[in-house]
Amino acid sequence: MERVRIWKILGLALLAAGLGAGAGVALDRLLPESPLVRGLFIGHRRVPQGQRADAWLASQNAAIRAGTIVLRAQPQEGDDRWIERSFTFGDLGIDLDVPAILNDAEAVGHRGKLFARLREAREARRGDVDIDLKYTADEATAESVLESFAPAIARDPIDARMDLHDRRKIPDQPGRALDVRATLDAILASDFHDGEVIDLVTRPVQAKVTVDALAGVDIEKVVSSYETAFHTFGTGAGRAVNIANAAHFIDGTVIMPGEIFSFNEHVGPRTLERGFTWAPEIQADELTTGVGGGTCQASTTLFGAALFATLDVVERRSHSRPSSYTKLGLDATVIYPSQDLKIKNTLSFPIMIHAFLPTSETVRVELLGGDPVADVSYTFGIGSSSDFLRRITVKPFLPPGTQILHQRGGRGYDVTSVVSIKWRDGRTEERSYFSGYRPTPEVFWVGPGYDENDLPPLPEHARGIEGRALAATDAPSPL
Repeated sequence: MERVRIWKILGLALLAAGLGAGAGVALDRLLPESPLVRGLFIGHRRVPQGQRADAWLASQNAAIRAGTIVLRAQPQEGDDRWIERSFTFGDLGIDLDVPAILNDAEAVGHRGKLFARLREAREARRGDVDIDLKYTADEATAESVLESFAPAIARDPIDARMDLHDRRKIPDQPGRALDVRATLDAILASDFHDGEVIDLVTRPVQAKVTVDALAGVDIEKVVSSYETAFHTFGTGAGRAVNIANAAHFIDGTVIMPGEIFSFNEHVGPRTLERGFTWAPEIQADELTTGVGGGTCQASTTLFGAALFATLDVVERRSHSRPSSYTKLGLDATVIYPSQDLKIKNTLSFPIMIHAFLPTSETVRVELLGGDPVADVSYTFGIGSSSDFLRRITVKPFLPPGTQILHQRGGRGYDVTSVVSIKWRDGRTEERSYFSGYRPTPEVFWVGPGYDENDLPPLPEHARGIEGRALAATDAPSPL
């Protein structure tokens, strides 16, 4: 039937060709117009007659760019709160793809054989042809906006671990991260209505250690171990709590071959809410009280075990002063989140950290998973030493004439550590590293109006009083 109509149209056109100018006008109405056929719709809107299509699309693009879009996500699974922020499509770098739209529109009635072109032109005049809108995005602009959501919705995976006390496996928990590409695709597939709501797309983040990986750890074999002691009386009571708490956070952690373990990542912030308590700690060069004091003894004990296991120490820094619970060069200070201890498992098998308190006054770290791979010994040498100063601090709350030795002084040292390794296959290796310990000032707290002459004489290795030159009478005796 359709073919009959087309032949009738063609016949009328041919007839008109021999009937003069009036018939020519009729034929002109039947042929497709250029560049766009009459009556064409683009994006559900009819293209106005007599207006350039590119200019009309530019005005449509301006309206679309001004439209709002709401991006949202749940901060945590099951959380009734939503993170919602409004933008314009222009903020995301969204534009109509004008060249692609015009290419599709100009093809209507101008492609294929004459019959097909005549049919498309007639359908367009009836309003039956609607060209879909196409969009493009400045990906750098869009990704910049989307990435601003990433920290709020990201959730780190939690590795599987072993509760060695209760002999049970604690399964891993996958995390999640923003999928920028998939979210941008979802935006480009939307209807671009003003007020459009788009849910951000996330992707799961697999834990490094899954519960299945725990089966590959032989917890009956000890690669290495290290142990340090502490006091539980006086100011040591708070330190003991913090040492035990830090050990709990790393106990049962599995480090896969090639994986880097971060002490701060596993122990986390030292806060009262997380079980840490007040205890002495070093701030600058004076002993003070803070939450988490003593945590460094747990990191030091882990560092010793890692060193004797021949693991690579990726990040480590010595304390500002020597530690009483270990040898020079065998300590590792940690400050959350700025100073970390990081170790890499260079062995061919996974290892598990077993950090525990075998007695009420000792902390021990065992690295489980295999037999020792080498015999390891440790020595150190002092390259240079430096004397300390006396610091006098006036405390207004102290009665006049009061003097309190708040902190004993100590010398500073430059220390070179040497780790000698004799591998089980007969190879030998030496590793060395540096530790710098600053002099620890002797600190006296005194009441107002103090007389410096009332203080005790400068002790051995004190080189003077802070803030003034060393007097000849204060100089230590030559060796």
